Amino acid sequence: MSQADSAYTTSRLLFPAGPAARRRQFVTGGAAILAGVITPSWAESVGVSTAPDPILDAIEGHRRVFEELGRLLAEQDAAERELRRAPCGRRAELEAKLSGLCEAEGALGRAEMKASRQLAGTVPGSLKGVAAALRYVRECYEVGQSPLYEQDGYRLLLLSTERAICAAIGLAIPPRGGDSR
Repeated sequence: MSQADSAYTTSRLLFPAGPAARRRQFVTGGAAILAGVITPSWAESVGVSTAPDPILDAIEGHRRVFEELGRLLAEQDAAERELRRAPCGRRAELEAKLSGLCEAEGALGRAEMKASRQLAGTVPGSLKGVAAALRYVRECYEVGQSPLYEQDGYRLLLLSTERAICAAIGLAIPPRGGDSR
């Protein structure tokens, strides 16, 4: 297991009875399947006819980074397997390769987390955009059995969703970070 793997675990608060689920397990298990489920053409099919919905760009941005992270983690796993089987003469070369992949994981993992926060904070421009965002987050969970967010991320997603629904039906839009009471 790479040393960067432990930096991306989900909270035990989400799964109090079991071990911490690793973001890596979610990403490597679900990225390929999710890529087939969430495609640009699907995202465009739920778009707004008058103007592009900003949530579709946020979904696509997360999907791209998520797939790239999945590819990197698969490459790490292959490099680890190769290192375990390698003769002594190649170990230094393979250790350097694996070290570089582990370093890249940190930056790419942070980019994925940033893209997920961007997705949670983007207020959809329509009810179709709300449905697209909720569907994407649900499908991310269904594919990898690991949540895309922890508590703060879900609260932000709920606020963005609430703001979009209020705007669509003509209710007062709650403030971005404040209490809506």
